[in-house]
Amino acid sequence: MYLIYMGLVLLAMECTGQPTFDCRSPEEKCICNPVVNVAGQSCNFDGLADIQAMLIAQQVQIARLQNDSDTSEISRLSHLLAEQKNITDILKERVAQLEERIRDTASMETTSSLITESQPTDSSGTCPVGYQRFQRTCYRFSTDQKPYSEARAICHGDGGHLATVKNNETHDFLTNHVRATTRDHTWIGLSDQVTEGLWVWDDGTSLVGDGIWGTGEPNGSTGENCAQIYPGHHNYRWNDSTCPSSYYYICEVLA
Repeated sequence: MYLIYMGLVLLAMECTGQPTFDCRSPEEKCICNPVVNVAGQSCNFDGLADIQAMLIAQQVQIARLQNDSDTSEISRLSHLLAEQKNITDILKERVAQLEERIRDTASMETTSSLITESQPTDSSGTCPVGYQRFQRTCYRFSTDQKPYSEARAICHGDGGHLATVKNNETHDFLTNHVRATTRDHTWIGLSDQVTEGLWVWDDGTSLVGDGIWGTGEPNGSTGENCAQIYPGHHNYRWNDSTCPSSYYYICEVLA
């Protein structure tokens, strides 16, 4: 800008016609002035108005460039803000996904805790693949639903039988697993199919005591002869049901 300015000043100072000054004395100064004519010489300043107009045009151009620069900066900042908002939205979505994973992990840990509650103290013996050990017995919780007779046959095919629940500890272990997984009706190995009212376990032993029946159960008379864990209003206690019904089931083998 300084060079442009100096060039314009030099143009403003230039006189046309290249006059020669014949000064009468050394002390007298010869001045080329747009207003005063000194030593009979005249300078031509007809182009000064054009030069001033050029200067004004330059100033306008400079102002326009500055304004364009400000507009460009505002546009750039707006673009950056939009990008930051997009990044913020993405981060919020990732946080929500992480929170959901944390909740799922906590739920899985709770499930695992319920399933492994009351671990056996006797470490001898092993369980077949797919079975879980509790005390000295191994249990398999089905992922399919079968009528009582088919479920019983499958368990016998594994070398065991439908689960026998002869104490509260075993009942709690089994029902905790059902609560944590299917939360649905589940066959256990107890029925009175042979003699009505005489409940017998699938291992051939008779039910001792009152059992862990739900309130008012068993109440099915001759129509309901097979026992299941009932998750509804009986709160995972026993209920007698029709044997052809298809439910989940629990197999049992010795460790």
